[in-house]
Order: sequence, then C-alpha cells, then structure tokens
Amino acid sequence: MQFDKIHNRIGTNSDKWDSLKSLYGLSPDEAIPMWVADMDFQAPEAVTSAMREMVERGIYGYACEDDNYRSAICGWMERRHKWKVQPASLFSVHGIVNAIALAIQAYTAPKDGIIIFSPVYHAFARVIKASGRRLIESPLVKGTSGKYKMDLKALSNNLNGNVRMVILCSPHNPGGRVWSADELEELAEFAERHKLIIVSDEIHHDLVYAGFSHIPFEKAVPSAQSYLITLTSTTKTFNIAGMHTGNVIISDEKLRMQFKKVLLELAISPSSFGVAMTTAAYNGGEDWLDRLLSYLSGNKDLFDSRINEIRGLVSMPLEATYLCWVDYRALNMSLTEYKNKIEAETKVAASYGETFGNGGQGHLRFNIAMPKKVLDSALDRLQNAFTKI
Repeated sequence: MQFDKIHNRIGTNSDKWDSLKSLYGLSPDEAIPMWVADMDFQAPEAVTSAMREMVERGIYGYACEDDNYRSAICGWMERRHKWKVQPASLFSVHGIVNAIALAIQAYTAPKDGIIIFSPVYHAFARVIKASGRRLIESPLVKGTSGKYKMDLKALSNNLNGNVRMVILCSPHNPGGRVWSADELEELAEFAERHKLIIVSDEIHHDLVYAGFSHIPFEKAVPSAQSYLITLTSTTKTFNIAGMHTGNVIISDEKLRMQFKKVLLELAISPSSFGVAMTTAAYNGGEDWLDRLLSYLSGNKDLFDSRINEIRGLVSMPLEATYLCWVDYRALNMSLTEYKNKIEAETKVAASYGETFGNGGQGHLRFNIAMPKKVLDSALDRLQNAFTKI
C-alpha cells in the first residue's frame, strides 16, 4: 500500500524532521517525530501532476481566483459535506492562521476579548495576543464518554468587558471531537445572545472517521450567516500544508466587505501554487482521501489499543484528525520528568499539552499519520519506557 512506504525526509528542509535537534535536542537519525501536524505520506498524484505541469511551463507568474478554483472548492463542499457554497463568498488567503489573524483585524479592535475553547491549537492564543486583543480561555470539560464538551453556561457567567469574537476548532484539535448539530446550535445561540462573531476553523473537516460526520457550521445553523466566518483548506486533507493556502467562506455581504477591506489594506493576493494545488486536490484527490482515511483508522485503532494498555495513560477517543490526545496525569509526572525519563529514552517527539492552553497540562499530542511500521516502532519505545515508571 502507498501509505506503507517510508520516505526519508531528513535534510529536505522539513520542519517536522529537521527541527528535531533545535526543538527537542534529538537527532533525526534516531528520533521519531510525532509532533507537528503534517503527514509522512506523499500527496495525491493529481497534485504532483499539477506541479509538474507548472514546472514544465517554467513560468510562475501571478494567479487569480479563477472559475476553476472556485468551482473546485464549491464542488468539494457539496459532494463531501452536502454544503452549497456560493463562489462569490470565497476568499483565498495564506493559510488558516493567516485567515484568523485577518478576521481579528477585520472584526475586532485592540483590547477586545476573544474566546477560545482550551485546550486548543496553540496558534489561536498566539495570534490573539500578538494582535493586542484579550484572550479568554473557556476550559473544555470531559463528559462521561471521556470526550470534550463546551461549558457555555460557565463561560456566560464569567464573561466581562468588551467581548467580540469566539474561535471554534471544528473538528477539535487536539481532542478530535466532531461537534454535533445540537452543540453548534447552542454555540450559535450563545454568540447571538452576546453579539459575537464566530470564526469556525474547519481545516480538519475531511479527516473524520466512520460513524461520525462533520457538519459545517453554516449548514448546521443557516441563521448564523450574519455573524459567521468559516475557514477551510486542502492543506491538512491532502498533506500540502507547505503551500500555505486557505479559504475563507463568508456568506453575509456586510461581513464579506469588512474582510475584503482588510485584504486590500494588507495587499493579500492568492498564491499561484496554492490555486493550482487546491484545484488539483479537490478535482483529483477524492479516491486518495478515501484510502487515507482507511489507513489512518487502522493507525488510530493500533495507537489506542497499545497506549491504553499502559498503566496511567488514557488516549481520548478520536472522532476526527490524525492527532491523538493522551492524558498521563495519573502518573503524577511533571513535564520535566517526562522529558528526562520518557522522551530522552524513547526519542519520540510529541507535542506538549501545556502549549495548548488551560487543560492541556499532563497531556501529550501524538501525530499518527505515518507508515504503520514506524508507528509500531514508536509504540514499542513508549510502552517499554512507560512500563519502567
């Protein structure tokens, strides 16, 4: 199977592999990186073929968001998510974090409060703080199923000052939750009551496992259009994150004009590579994605079964993404002890829970998007090291 092939990414200017020494003090020749969210798999042939055609032409000029690009995005949303997106509602930006930063500039002012549900992707907090806005962390709580849920009642009771925006990670990173229609409706009611803009980061929306179904926020709550910004991309789905291209979908005309104004002020224009790769991925990557999901599902089951065998470790049930969230608090081990006792021995580089905000302490995030043989090796190392504790 194509996903079993092991690719040597060392020395290819791969952040995931070539930053191991500077970030973890680990040699890439010995270590197994399970931290940053990109996959050790080749992108679909349709994407590579599109890049090959560009190289053969040898001309890399400016590109526009043409009809092919827009129809590829709209077609994908309708086929995979049963969501009818209007071509005029689309904007191309330089990635999802860039989109969040632009939305903050468009719809909030310095010192405004912005809500995130922590623990959550660390770039949210970084961008909020860098923009001079006030970070409001609403801790997620674990339900009886061991999965995260939002506590909007507690959040409502603790809001103060000028709060203008809420950023949702849907599906959730690092918890892997696929939010239900009821949960999205509750958040929409909360936002409407408090006059908040919702930014829904749906970058992982294609990476959902059997038995679960991602619901685009706008599809779940059509009435939320007047205060909703949706962010999507091909980057996580097809392992092309390095192209730094994302899509902002805004159905409401007033919100669109506000966002467009910021794009003009900051001279944001589409990447020719991003337009070509996005179009190719959506038009030719569907079979590849179906095979990928089957492979990742096997990796998920393998990871959960072996991690949950280790005394003191609990892997949160994963509904989406290839990012497994492991709770090791029962071991009463500090992060420093983990680094010295486990990481140093295993040479497995995971993301530290502390970086994901409140509620992340005592957790680790593991990227399982790798050949099964490599994942097995990493799990052998982890089981051996943790068993000694």
